[in-house]
Amino acid sequence: MKKKTAAVFRKLLVNEIRIDFKACVYFFCVVFFDCVIQLCEGNRSVRILTLIEIVLTNYVICYIQTYLFRDFDEADRFGVNEAAGILMCTFLYTAASLLFGWFDGDVLYTGLFALFIILTYVCVILCCIVRRKLDTKQLNALLDHYKQKEGRDSHEC
Repeated sequence: MKKKTAAVFRKLLVNEIRIDFKACVYFFCVVFFDCVIQLCEGNRSVRILTLIEIVLTNYVICYIQTYLFRDFDEADRFGVNEAAGILMCTFLYTAASLLFGWFDGDVLYTGLFALFIILTYVCVILCCIVRRKLDTKQLNALLDHYKQKEGRDSHEC
């Protein structure tokens, strides 16, 4: 029973770390977009309340991503499930932007924001795929090196 509880706790901890990391990445992306819009509008500041709304929205959406859409942004491939996750989470971000009035209800900015979120998700998925391929290549090289070393060591006896 203790092993099962420890395994569940470990899985929850790993998920929480992933959620925190994702929330930070997506927070930066959304704040960057908002800052660009603010600069285009002639403003040189962002409301603190907006930042809080973005953080909370990111966490809620990252929990949804993790537990309902099985971490679609860390998928090995891009398929139907990943597309559904992107569309649903983009809808949630867009709805939050309208609910909180991030872009003063401007249809153009809200549409650009939705496209930006889609692009962000696609980029994150591609980065994860490339990272995993590089990790696999590096691990295979280390394994080959280990096998060669083991082969030399066994001949020395």
